[in-house]
Amino acid sequence: MECGRPLEDLTSEYKENDICVDCIRWIKEEKYRPFKNRSLHVYDDEMKEILAQFKFRGDAELVHIFYRSFRELFQKHFTSISSVIAVPLSREREYERGFNQAELLAACLPVKISYPSLRRRETEKQSKKTRKERLSGSNPFYFQGEDMFHDQHILLVDDVYTTGITVRQIGSLLYDRGAREVSSLTLCRS
Repeated sequence: MECGRPLEDLTSEYKENDICVDCIRWIKEEKYRPFKNRSLHVYDDEMKEILAQFKFRGDAELVHIFYRSFRELFQKHFTSISSVIAVPLSREREYERGFNQAELLAACLPVKISYPSLRRRETEKQSKKTRKERLSGSNPFYFQGEDMFHDQHILLVDDVYTTGITVRQIGSLLYDRGAREVSSLTLCRS
């Protein structure tokens, strides 16, 4: 299991045997399978401002500044994937923003994006929740249709990896529908 967090930036209290404390917690959690995440940037103050402009102030054109480097990260780590799925927003959230930032990021990749019947219920914004609230909430994701992913390696694309619960919730649904492996590619790792 690898979340993609740069270990050289962590003090010893936040890592053990070259594994970050988040990954150690997830290893102990039997409910979810291990997976690999890769992120282009650390979610620092500069990236918070850029993402606020991108997501919350509706500047969808900012995706172009990440195009080449996001594509290169994909090509370096995910050459053998079967399908790319952008993490969905709820209908309300997508209407509010006018776009899904994960879809814009996925469109940077040199592969076709899959659009399964994966949906997300409207819930409080993840950015407003504490870690404990994120991890203890129910799974807001569901499939409307009968999509199956037999023996596929699915890559989920999202903007920020914070606790990892989003990709694990979707991953559990994909595994239930036959996926062999689920990985994620995100713009930032907090």
